[in-house]
Amino acid sequence: MGKGGDGMAEAKKFDWISLLVGFVLVIGGVFSLSHPLSTFLTLAIMLGIVVLVRGIMLIVAFFKLEDRTGAKVFFALILGILLAITGIIFLFRPLFAANVFAFIIAIWFIVDAINNLINAEGLKPAGKGIYFLSIALNVFVLIGGVILVLHPLIAGLSVAIMIGITLLVFGTNHIVLAFIGKESEK
Repeated sequence: MGKGGDGMAEAKKFDWISLLVGFVLVIGGVFSLSHPLSTFLTLAIMLGIVVLVRGIMLIVAFFKLEDRTGAKVFFALILGILLAITGIIFLFRPLFAANVFAFIIAIWFIVDAINNLINAEGLKPAGKGIYFLSIALNVFVLIGGVILVLHPLIAGLSVAIMIGITLLVFGTNHIVLAFIGKESEK
């Protein structure tokens, strides 16, 4: 029912903002899918900016302190300097940043899979099926981690493809919502 209780359906207005956002997201999704390496390198540059800014923030915070004594204070300064240097390297060497990111993911997969395989014995009470499924899945994760160590750009391309698909889905949703419209304000 309408706000006035007259039983008539609310008038809907075409949502131009949703349409515009939808088209921008779809274009971003198509670009991400057609240029996955560029997409991942752009993410690496963005990571470089974030790391650089965080490093600068820690350095500035150090110099704003009146009491610059103690291990924690100097640790923050050293961390700030290391982050700033890392951020600059990531900005000027985004492929290196992408490889570092992929390597960290690979090491995480390998270590986590090994840990889960070592501790799989604890799943036996849940049943043989769960136990063997856990072992099989963790072996796949371990293999995936080794593949990422050998071919780190696979991680970057996978992330770019996931981003592209997500942008396409969100963009399509916005376009559909634009045509469904929004309630007009009376």
